[in-house]
Amino acid sequence: MIDSPSRRVAFVSLGCAKNLVDSEVMMGRLGSAGWELVGEASAADALVINTCAFIDPAKAESTEAILQHAASKRADQRLIVAGCLSQRFGDELRTLIPEIDGIVGTGAYASIAEVLEDAWAGKAPCRLDFQPEPEHDFLPRLITTPPATAYLKIAEGCDHPCTFCIIPALRGRFRSRSSQSLLAEARALVDGGTRELILIAQDSSMYGRDRGPHADRLADLLGKLHAIDGLEWIRLLYLYPATVDDALIDAMAALPKVCKYVDMPLQHAHPEVLRGMRRPWNGERYIEIIEGLRRRIPGVTLRSTFIAGFPGEREEHVDYLAGWLERAELDRAGFFAYSRESGTPGDSLAEQVPEREKRLRLIRLRDVQRRAAERARMKRLGRSERVLVEERRRLRAGDPMRTALGSAHAWLGRSQGEAPGVDGAIFFTGDVRAGSFVEVTLEGATAFDFHGSLKAGAGREEAALVG
Repeated sequence: MIDSPSRRVAFVSLGCAKNLVDSEVMMGRLGSAGWELVGEASAADALVINTCAFIDPAKAESTEAILQHAASKRADQRLIVAGCLSQRFGDELRTLIPEIDGIVGTGAYASIAEVLEDAWAGKAPCRLDFQPEPEHDFLPRLITTPPATAYLKIAEGCDHPCTFCIIPALRGRFRSRSSQSLLAEARALVDGGTRELILIAQDSSMYGRDRGPHADRLADLLGKLHAIDGLEWIRLLYLYPATVDDALIDAMAALPKVCKYVDMPLQHAHPEVLRGMRRPWNGERYIEIIEGLRRRIPGVTLRSTFIAGFPGEREEHVDYLAGWLERAELDRAGFFAYSRESGTPGDSLAEQVPEREKRLRLIRLRDVQRRAAERARMKRLGRSERVLVEERRRLRAGDPMRTALGSAHAWLGRSQGEAPGVDGAIFFTGDVRAGSFVEVTLEGATAFDFHGSLKAGAGREEAALVG
């Protein structure tokens, strides 16, 4: 056992929702091992920094966090670095930053308690092996998301050969968890108060295909999750255009608990750029997919992401993508400048686009999408939508929501059309509580958020359901 009187641990979790789940699993494991979670590193005997290394800004943020905490580390503390930066650079990190006492990669986070034991014993642990996903590895888990919402990571790794992406090196080959493991975790989360499950993986629509011809696919998993009493919403993130099949679309259309929301990162639309990225198909095929989704899932919200400035991208490619965005009329989209990453095929490609040109292209594409998103928002005004209440917030003077609502305080929530962290929120006032579902009539919108009024009688009834 660790020779520490208090066994207190603090966490810094950076990066995506998949990383957040890993942090929650580590917190749960350490809690079971007798550690007390504290909010401040200065009050902790050990600090775990779960890092991201997807692109250069993420690496810089992770490195800065490590250096900051290394500089203030006490002699009686242990500093553990976990996650993607650890997986990518391994022992090199500890050579560069000797204050680090242990390294945990993306495939070994379930062993965090043992790593801390070894670090306290001076063994300088470094665990980077990718392990098959055990059936019990995500329980126990300490949920850190807002009330009633939790992520469910259904698979790890990625098999796609995208030339811009380092994820296969950081996370390994695609490995689905068994449906039995996922259902056990989902039931435990719902028993603990979760009412919205957000399914995530690098390619969620690939789920189950690696486990053999008789294993459950994503459509099968949705049906089984749908049968869990107390679960209200099932949200899917990160579908891949080549692995979305008819069975999945039928399940999304037929199952009331499945949010009518599709997040499908397309990255580009011009066939020449997509070939350079080693991405499937072309913009015309993507339009067909989008039209099919809208036809078969009425009212579906469509979100995607795109990369500007990929090596070899020319002005005519940007013109094509801008025109494609006008035709697609996506509800929401994110745009990112291409990040040249060592270890990826894209790093050695010729015709790298200058940074200034990338920024100019981003501005142009965002402006095209801004107009499409505004049209989509205007169509929702006047509708009454079911909203999951997340938090109550004080609004600053001058905040347009404060002016619209005539109040210094407001509740924030999301409908089926908003995923947390990326899509904005719905602001309203009334007698409700966090974690409840209410009906809100949408009355106005800014570039990112809506405001509305609580439907009479809706707040108290549904708030009572969560106790």
